[in-house]
Amino acid sequence: MHDCETTSIVNLTQEQIDHHNEVYAEAWKLIAGEINLDGQGVQSPGWLTRRRLNRAKALFEKAIAINPAGWNAMFAIGKIEQRLGRKKEALDWLLKAREFEPTNTGLAKEASLTSSQLGMQDMAARIADEAIDLNPTDPALRVNSGLAHILAGHSKIAAERFSEASRLEPASEINKRLQVY
Repeated sequence: MHDCETTSIVNLTQEQIDHHNEVYAEAWKLIAGEINLDGQGVQSPGWLTRRRLNRAKALFEKAIAINPAGWNAMFAIGKIEQRLGRKKEALDWLLKAREFEPTNTGLAKEASLTSSQLGMQDMAARIADEAIDLNPTDPALRVNSGLAHILAGHSKIAAERFSEASRLEPASEINKRLQVY
């Protein structure tokens, strides 16, 4: 999700685009292997890691100052905040990124999970359900929605989501177990 986002940069000079790309790339280098992407686990950050993460955040903020629609940089700040244990701030950045890229179901998954971790189950379910409307064939979205709905006390909807996930991905043992649950 961290390719350079020059496609969303409009009406900027080449110098501004080059500066944006430079700070954006430098920020990603600083956080490489330090944030949780695609389920990879990371340990609690030490002081040096915290320093790098905060430096990267400042660089991403510079990139956003150049390109206010830079959802990739917003996503990255959300992941940095998440890594630093600031879940509310992480959610705020993920939701802001979704404003600029509402069809990105990966952002929806991240925002839904973070909402759920904050105890905002109805919001988590709503975000996951919106993403299902955009990508109805993604079984992971159905599982995320089902889990959020079960935590929100909507057991009937959760059962429907788990059933749909099993139908979409019949070989998944986890989906079968969730459906039975």
